Amino acid sequence: MKRHPSRLLAAILLAATFVMTFDPVFAAFLQNPRPGSRPSRPQQPPANRRPPGNPQRPAGNVRPPATRPPSNPQRPPVTRPPVGVRPPANRPPTGNRPGRPGNGHRPPTGNRPGRPGGHRPPIYRPQRPVFIHRRPVYSYYYHPYQPYYWGPSWHPLGFFAAALATTAIIIAVNNQDYHYDNGVYYQPADGGYKVVPAPVGATVNALPSGYSTTQVDGTDYYYYGGDFYVRINDGYQVMAAPIGAFVTNLPDGAETTTVDGNQYLYYNGTYYQPVAVNGQNGYEVVDMQEQQ
Repeated sequence: MKRHPSRLLAAILLAATFVMTFDPVFAAFLQNPRPGSRPSRPQQPPANRRPPGNPQRPAGNVRPPATRPPSNPQRPPVTRPPVGVRPPANRPPTGNRPGRPGNGHRPPTGNRPGRPGGHRPPIYRPQRPVFIHRRPVYSYYYHPYQPYYWGPSWHPLGFFAAALATTAIIIAVNNQDYHYDNGVYYQPADGGYKVVPAPVGATVNALPSGYSTTQVDGTDYYYYGGDFYVRINDGYQVMAAPIGAFVTNLPDGAETTTVDGNQYLYYNGTYYQPVAVNGQNGYEVVDMQEQQ
């Protein structure tokens, strides 16, 4: 029995020593959660809930109503001219330049001296068949017809002028008055003046520049504007076209006609045959007569 207290005391000391040695480890073991266990969620403060009711938003968030223009605004009426009616255009009159008469007539373009053109003359059809009465001097040689113009003051047959220049003079032939100006003969017509053929027998003091000369049977002829003249004491006298005369140009207004398969030109009652003399194209006055 005496040995038991000493053993008990030793056991107590041993236990105290064990506790003092392993006490921190034991305390940490007690504080750590067990493996496999979920940590508890921290408690969150209550959320701010909206108060009951339907409170209005502050006025600052309210948009003002937008003001828009009407979709179909009224337009002022547009005044338009009637369909098919054009307003008059203020244009200067053509053909009435100072110093020369005119009514707007312009010769066809592309057919002036030195310029080739696609002029197609009208066709002349005689009432009866014609034939060559006298053998021509030159051989027939066809070449295209190009109307010729003798300057701005010259006008072809049929040209109408509202007024004449102050240089025009009056010539009486067979009790008929003609107005003459720069190689052109006029007669009153439709309130103005119309270009007519030169009357045979009319006499003028001088010829305009640009005339040419041709000789037939020893007589010199002066050719200008499609007309033939001979020299007399007091000037130049209009003559009928002499048979066999050679000229290099024919005026505007000539017509084409076919005789025996060849094409001739007909102007102011005279037949012309296209020929070539010394390499120069021209026309010969030929003697054509109608069959009876």
